[in-house]
Amino acid sequence: MEPPNKHTRSNDEPATSYSFPDLSTLSEPVLLHILSFMNPKEAVQTCILSKRWRNLWTFIPSLNFEHFFFRDTTAAFVHFVANMLYFRGAPKLDTFRLCWHVGSQHQVSDYGDEICEIHVSNASSWIFSALSCKPLVITLDLRGFTNLKLPHALFTCTSLEQLDLKLSNRDNEETIGPKYVNLPNLKKLKVSVLTLKDPVMQRILWGCPLLEELSLSECLLKFSEMKSDCLRHLTMKNCQGYGVVEIFMPSLISLDLKDSWSGVNKLSLKNTPSLVKVFVSYEYFDEEFFSNAEFFFNSLTTVTDLELFDTGVKDLLEKIIPNCPVFDNLKRLTFGKWLINEKLDLLCQLLQRTPNLEKLTIVHKKPARPGKAEMKCATRQIPFKCKQLKVIEIKYSDPSGVHELVDILLRNTSHGEKVRIEFSCF
Repeated sequence: MEPPNKHTRSNDEPATSYSFPDLSTLSEPVLLHILSFMNPKEAVQTCILSKRWRNLWTFIPSLNFEHFFFRDTTAAFVHFVANMLYFRGAPKLDTFRLCWHVGSQHQVSDYGDEICEIHVSNASSWIFSALSCKPLVITLDLRGFTNLKLPHALFTCTSLEQLDLKLSNRDNEETIGPKYVNLPNLKKLKVSVLTLKDPVMQRILWGCPLLEELSLSECLLKFSEMKSDCLRHLTMKNCQGYGVVEIFMPSLISLDLKDSWSGVNKLSLKNTPSLVKVFVSYEYFDEEFFSNAEFFFNSLTTVTDLELFDTGVKDLLEKIIPNCPVFDNLKRLTFGKWLINEKLDLLCQLLQRTPNLEKLTIVHKKPARPGKAEMKCATRQIPFKCKQLKVIEIKYSDPSGVHELVDILLRNTSHGEKVRIEFSCF
């Protein structure tokens, strides 16, 4: 009888077992990194694992307090956050996030005014505690605290690199009202649903010498100018305000505008020589904006990437296209989110002003009920010369009219046989 092959296992041999690494062998920084991915309640519960884990949670580098973790009462949430900050053993903090909404399961507004004031005081004291640990990132999502006024210490925290404020407090103009701003290391600032007045906005920009990204969302803007030598990326979404806002930003690279500047707002780019990427998306455009829109587009001659979306932009182009400048630097143009066949002449006229375009992307909306007027407009001959054009990308939700659109574009360009056509659904 031959001996069994060394690579085979007899039925009497136990199966090979694979053991996972023992957590106790991992270093403390690795364990703290693992705990940072847990919500605070789960992290604290690890104290029962062993003596080594008993106080480990007090050194977590990131704290993420979200009200919805606490399904029982608001009082339990307040008690937990206060105690976790009190017993915290680490002198420094990387990230602090506080998310507490009026309108959640246990609303702050369910209490009387006195109790609401207590919760506002709690939130302020927690922010102070976090600031004492020199955090790098702070996110405050405290929507609905109508009487909340952010502590001045938040605007003089020299360690901060990123600040995200979501307060839903446009009615309270004093929510952000620092008399002095000194954030020497801040690089990213996001502000949502707040009122920003003229001196406050400029104090923030002056007090953040390294600020690279600024995002304003659903804000009421009450300032007349924005000046920054370092800002590189500016985003404004669903903002409203009054008057002319002049932008002086020589380092600005990208500008993102979405459904902002409605009413009597006028946006003026005074000094943006580095601007190369612009995104504009409007569902509706107010007539008051048109008086300044030509100047706005005349300021985009340095842009290499331009995206124009939605029906409001279509109405805008109808107004300004006769006086639209030549975009010699434009390499990539994205256009659409409305029925292109309705106003294909707008696109063709714009292409007449982009002689060095390399890629054209069209987002084609599904036609509702094509009529004679649409087809007549779609078949107009408007030749354009884009000698550098290499790719036409068509994104569509419905293929109706797509091939006709491509045919018209190729017939109107001077070298259609050299253009690559790409299709994709969305």
